[in-house]
Amino acid sequence: MNTFCTSSANLTATLPGLGRVGRDPSRLLTIREWWHEMGEPIDMLVDPQATFHDDERGMIELCRRDGIAYRSAPEGGLPTAFPAWRLAMFYQSP
Repeated sequence: MNTFCTSSANLTATLPGLGRVGRDPSRLLTIREWWHEMGEPIDMLVDPQATFHDDERGMIELCRRDGIAYRSAPEGGLPTAFPAWRLAMFYQSP
């Protein structure tokens, strides 16, 4: 069986954002950074801030439920960020 016949170089060329995730899956990214990294059309969102906020709340709930560590944003600190591998799963789900 040729289950894993796609080379990582080919995957990176075809899906550059996902290729970067594959090289460092534990890297922490904010929701906004994820959208930029994946080349998502942010300008097509009616309210990007609301979308990012809702997605962040959903990710926090999932991470807490599954016991996945993430960077929590204290008041005035760095923004909340999640492991790239978990973001990939979050946005892959329908």
